[in-house]
Order: sequence, then C-alpha cells, then structure tokens
Amino acid sequence: MHPLLLKIARFFGRADHNSGVDPRLILERFRLVLRSNNRAMEIIADLGEKLSGNYIFDSQYIHDNIKDLINTLHDSVEALNNLDARHRELYPVLTRLTEHIHAVMRHKDDRQGPRILPLEEISPLHWGIVGGKNAHLAEIIHHLKLDIPPGFAITTRTYHELIDHNGLRPLVDRYESLWAETDNTDELENLRYRLASALTTTESPPGLMTELEEHLTDLISVTDGPCALAVRSSAPEEDLDFSFAGQFLSRLNVPPEPAAVFAAYRDVAASIFSRRAIDYRRWLFPEDGHMSIGVGCQLMIDSRVSGVAYTTDPGNPGDETMIIVGTWGQGAGIVEGEFPGDTFMLSKDNPPTIDTCQISRKDSALYLADDDGLEERNLTPELRQTPCLNEAQLVELGQRVLQLENYFKRPQDIEWTFDRRGRLFILQSRPLLVPVTRELRRDLAESIKQYEVLVSDLGQVAQQGIGAGPVHVVRQDTDLDDFPDGAILVGRRDSSHFARVMHRAAAIVTEIGTPVSHMATLCREMKVPSLVNVPGILDLVENGRDITVDAEDRRIFRGRVKELMAYQLSTSVNLEVTREFRLLRQLLNSITRLHLVDPLMDQFTPDRCRTYHDLLRYIHESAVMTLVNMGKDERSLLRNNTARHLDLPIPAGILVIDIGGGVAPKTPADRVPFAALTSIPFRAILNGMLYPGIWHRATMPVGFHDLMSSMLSVPTDALEGQYTGHNIAVISHNYVNLCFRFGYHFNIIDARCDERERDNHIYFRFLGGATDLSKRRRRVRLIAEILTAFDFNVRTRGDLVIARAGNMPRSEMERILDILGRLVGFTRQLDVRLDSETAVDYYIEAFLSGNYDVVSS
Repeated sequence: MHPLLLKIARFFGRADHNSGVDPRLILERFRLVLRSNNRAMEIIADLGEKLSGNYIFDSQYIHDNIKDLINTLHDSVEALNNLDARHRELYPVLTRLTEHIHAVMRHKDDRQGPRILPLEEISPLHWGIVGGKNAHLAEIIHHLKLDIPPGFAITTRTYHELIDHNGLRPLVDRYESLWAETDNTDELENLRYRLASALTTTESPPGLMTELEEHLTDLISVTDGPCALAVRSSAPEEDLDFSFAGQFLSRLNVPPEPAAVFAAYRDVAASIFSRRAIDYRRWLFPEDGHMSIGVGCQLMIDSRVSGVAYTTDPGNPGDETMIIVGTWGQGAGIVEGEFPGDTFMLSKDNPPTIDTCQISRKDSALYLADDDGLEERNLTPELRQTPCLNEAQLVELGQRVLQLENYFKRPQDIEWTFDRRGRLFILQSRPLLVPVTRELRRDLAESIKQYEVLVSDLGQVAQQGIGAGPVHVVRQDTDLDDFPDGAILVGRRDSSHFARVMHRAAAIVTEIGTPVSHMATLCREMKVPSLVNVPGILDLVENGRDITVDAEDRRIFRGRVKELMAYQLSTSVNLEVTREFRLLRQLLNSITRLHLVDPLMDQFTPDRCRTYHDLLRYIHESAVMTLVNMGKDERSLLRNNTARHLDLPIPAGILVIDIGGGVAPKTPADRVPFAALTSIPFRAILNGMLYPGIWHRATMPVGFHDLMSSMLSVPTDALEGQYTGHNIAVISHNYVNLCFRFGYHFNIIDARCDERERDNHIYFRFLGGATDLSKRRRRVRLIAEILTAFDFNVRTRGDLVIARAGNMPRSEMERILDILGRLVGFTRQLDVRLDSETAVDYYIEAFLSGNYDVVSS
C-alpha cells in the first residue's frame, strides 16, 4: 500500500475504549476520579501538616489516616479503571507501594532492599536502610553537587542478616522487648554486654564477602594510587534530628580488603550496644527499643587540614555568624577535643567575610599511619603558629557551609577537610542544637517593629517556617535555570517544576496556589517555607532585593530580619523525639515524594511510581487524557448526541454538544447564539478568539511546494485519530473539549474550570500547517515560547506542540483560556510568514505585547 494510503487507513481505523460512550457518563466518571484523588491529597496534606511540630497526635491517628489513605487510593484506581479500563496495571503498583507502607508500620522496612549501595545510588526511599549519615551524604551529592569522598553504604538489612546468621535474634528480641521496663536493668545490662561482645566475633552472612569485594573493586578503580577507607556508623536516626555525636565507633585508615572491611564493620555494628550509645538512645527514645545500624565506607582523604564548622554560633544565634575550627592533618583530634585548633568567625554574607581569627599553637597533628588507623606527628616550627586556613579557603568553606544550612533548613555541624591538592571535601553534615533563649523570645515582637512590612495576614501557608534572601522572580521555567542558593522564589502560580530548585530556595511565595497542590506537598517534604495566594506580591518585590518570609504568621518584610532568622535557627529537642513523630516522618518519606513531575516525559509510566504521590499524579493525568481523547470518535459523537451550530461573528464553523449546563435553557434546537453559552471555559476561549484584531480575515498565499508538503507529512500517529473533519465542542458548565481545524491546522483544547483549584486543568495540542516543515517548526517554536511565557508545561516534536497547565483558581483559568483563544486566532495562518527565525522573534514579541494587528498588516 502507498504510504499515504496507509496513513489514511491508520488514521480512520483507530479505536478507543470509550468509543460510543455517552460523554456525560465519561465526565461523571472523571469527577469520581477527582473526588478520590482530592480526598487522598487532603489526607496527605493533613499528615504533612502534623510534622510542623505544632500538633500532638498518637499512633491511632497515624493508623487511622494511613488506612483511610490506602482505601482512598484504591477508590482512585477503581475510579480511573471505570473511566478507562486500560489501567488495570495500577492495581499491582498500588499493592507494591502498600506492602512497603505496611512494612514501615511494622518496623520491618529496615530488613528490605540491597545489602550494599554506592552513595550516589541512594535515593530517599533508601533512607530507612542506609541510615541518617549516609542519607545526608547522598542528598549532598545529588542536590548540592559538593565533593564527598566516594564510598558505599552497608545497609540495615546486612545488620539483620548478621544477627540472624549468627543466632543472635532471640537475644535481640528479648532486649528490645525489655527496653521500656525500668525494673529489669540487670537483665538488660547483661543482654547488652553479651550482644556487644558477640557481634565483634560474628561470621559473615553468605554472599556478603563477595559483594564487599565487588564494591571495593569498584571503589579502588576511581583512585590513582594506594588508598584506605573510613568505616563509620550511620544509624537510622543518626544525623537526622539527632547527632549521636561520638556515640558509635569509627574505624579509620582501614585497608580496602574484604576481610579488613568486614572486621571494621563488625566493630562499628557492635557499638550500637555500647554503654554510651545505649544511654544516649534511652535518653532520646525511652519507649522505643527497636534498633539497627547502617555503616558507611568511604575513601580516606589524605588531609592537609581538617576540622569542624558550625553554621550558626550556638551562643549567639542572632549575630548571624558561623564558626570554623581547623587544624593540620586529620580532624579526629578536633572532634574529640584532644588537639587545639584555630578558630575563625565568619559573617553569613555572600560571600562570607572573616570577622575574627584565633590562632592556637599546634605542636602536633594526626595523619594516616603506614598500616591502619591514625598516628600523631610533630609539626614543623613554621606550621605550629601558622593559620591552618588561608582567606580563600575560608571563603570557599564558608560558602559551602551556608549552602548546607540553607538546604537542610536548620543549623548544621559539619566535618570537612582539604586534601593535599587543596580540594575541599564535606565528610559529614548533621543537625546542630541551638537552644532558644528567654531573651530571644521576649525581645522578638518588639525588635521586628523596626522593619517595613510588605505583606501582613495575606495568603495561605503551604509550609511553615521563616526564610530570608534575595528575591528571584520566576515567570517561566527558564527562570529556574539560574536560581541562586538561598534566594526567595517569587512566582505568579505554584508549580511542581519548582522542585528543580527547592533544595536551594530559602522560601517560596506565589500569587496563586493552594496548600494541597503538588508544589505544597513538595514544600512540606523539603521543609521549604511557603506562602501561596499572596495577591500582588510580584508588584511589591524587586529581583535581587532581600526580603524575609514569615510563613508562620503570614508576613513578608523588606530586608533581612535578623531577629526572625535567629529565632528560626534556634531549635530544641521537642516533639520530634516521639516515636509517633518519627514513624509519621518515615511514612511520609514513602508517600509524599514526587518523582513523576512532568507528564509529558517518556518516564511518566506506572512502573516509575515509587510513592503514593506518584500514583495519584499518574491517575490524575491519565484521567485528563481520557477526557482529551473523548472527541476521537467524531462519528459516534455526532450520531449519539444533538449537535448544534454555534453562531459567531467569525467563520469558525463549530458544532456544540452540550452534556449539561453548557448552554442556557430554551436555546433553539438547531443553533446556539454566543450569548446563550454558559460554559465557563468555552466562553473564555471564544472571548480570546473574538478579541479585536485577533481573527484576521485575509487569506495568506500558500505556494504549491508548501501545500504538497503539508498534505503528505501530517503525522497521523501524533493525531491519534483525534480529528476527521468537523469542529466540535463538547461542553458543560465547567468543561470543554474543543477539537477543530483551520485549513491544515489541527487544534485540541481540553479544559475544566471550576471553583476548586485542584480540579482545574488545561490541555492544548497543536499540529500541522499549510507550509513546509521548516516553517511549521518555526511556528511550533513561536507557540511553545508564548505558552511557556504563560506558565504552561510545553513539549514539542516536529510540528507538534503539547502543553499543559492546571491547579489554578477560576479567575486565572479564564484569563489563560482567553489568552489561548487569542493564540489560536493569532497563529491561524502565521506559518506562511515565518520565513526566518527573526520573523519568529518578531511575532512572539508582538503577541506578548498585545500587538495582534501585525498579522493582517
């Protein structure tokens, strides 16, 4: 068959699951999907809000809400399959995700997953098995791109296998069961001692030594000479909310051999039952005896200078200074307090400046020993009283320190080192406890009166917290490309695409948004202070100028309010100690994280769903696409529904199918006047198409080459059988599915516009043209750049444009749909004129500035 005939056959031969189904039924089933999804998102938002620390809840609250969430997710999957039965594959996805949630609830999730994971392969879903220290290092690698010594994590699964393989499970179970009983101290101490001793002589579980050898081989391959390892603890809670500083054993300068690494691993694992570690844990978690431990194995750095940095001065948090202490060689002597060090106080400016220096006499330092461990060596006379860090190193270190505090949204205790070549490595970043002083609490209300208030009692809180920094206005996705660390993101609408820079943002403020949006969920997950629905904020701020966002009392100040920032950085051990809080946070880590951010990417598939949030996002976008494709079977729509001609002052030739509330009662049976339309989204589109100067009536001249090129190159696979001849609008009061053609241009607009923001969406698809491919592609660029300027998520392929937007209030939806109607009319025959890239830029600027008459001039 001729290729052209084959295309025609494929075009007309497509079928759809909902072919012939009453569009009213489709829309009603779509509403059921939205209802279930919204309920699930409300449950997730409520769970996330409890992590703010302002609520008291018990385990029954967690169990009830998780059960409700699981049932609601099942309703969502069921509703989607009632809408389109081709999504049966989501049932096993839901089962897989739910099994993991149940494992977390039973405290069994730390026995799953791989035994060993390279640091760069650790994702948030692995945090429960790699431990807090390894989790933080992986975050730094992925999000901050700071230098971390290469290494791998030995997971808590390995710890449990070690316990089981060596017959220690009965002792461990007995110990954990007696944990909360204060009248069994003698038996507990006996069990503790037996376990600590037994673990140091355990045998390796089957296959572990082989895996160790493989990972060690990979690790050695990235070095350029002899190397050794640091084998350090990484308990599940360590370095997350609690430092566990010095509680567990570390082994340094370990030979990169399986036997030596396993021996060091056993010693570190055994230290979970050391006296000091148990006393510390009992102080933190008196009712929770479940224990496990991960271990990190990293290349040792041959250090020239090392030390510790506090991102905030604990003694004076309002001073906005950081403390850096360093010494020559390895930093173990500093962290253990055994060696003197040089102390530097730096400002938190960007870049930091050195306020004071206190140089100590340093007679000796620790260096890598020839065999294993560290050895003390005397320093040369010229090094003893020489500052261990120069100004350039202090500024570089200070900048990295500020990055870490901004990312983790709390003060940090950081271990660092410069190697012999002057390269800075971050060894560890953990929370720093800064107590709130009475003076700070008492003076706060009075001291902030001196600052200018830009916003007061406006907006909605998506995530509580306080952030300060320079404003970075985001009007389109490309504005995210140069987002600076520590800036305040200010945008017109909230967007899940902000996830790209959330780890660098001090706070987020938007004019439009909702606390139950995808972005709000991500803000709670990443603890980014966020205010949404703040009217006129874009007119009140200036790019690059500092503001302070108080997302607790819904205030925004001009400038940096140091007193508020000091209060924000001051912390104390509080609700986060409770078992319920830690369980909820672990559950939300497996519920709220969003990996399926962009529905237009190839990776947007069911098998990529790794959390409940992913699954909800996939369900919602799949339901929207079912609506989009509702107009595919045009013949069935016209056969089974009453189609009436729409009277317009432009020759659009649109047939209207009203499925409920889209047309006023008592409208003539054969024709619909524009005034009789009651469909909110459809009227908004038509208002744009009817805007003065948009609908140019002059016919553009089309050459024979352009005409034949367009006829033979329409990619019917991209059209998916969407259009065959008529211009049809399926409408209700809050919905429109508009499929139409002007010449060789094919358009689809599917939109829902209601009072509930989360239910609203816009889907736009454009294809074709009456010119050759180069001109059609230029028009694709023009359409894509204009849509991007109005916050659409846009993808292009050849002469195809697909764009999405949503999660907007009704007024904003109407404004954007009006713009979309103008764009359709403006670009109707424009490809004929796009003979150069300069012409594209000219017409983009004309449209964005409202100069629509240029097309007809």
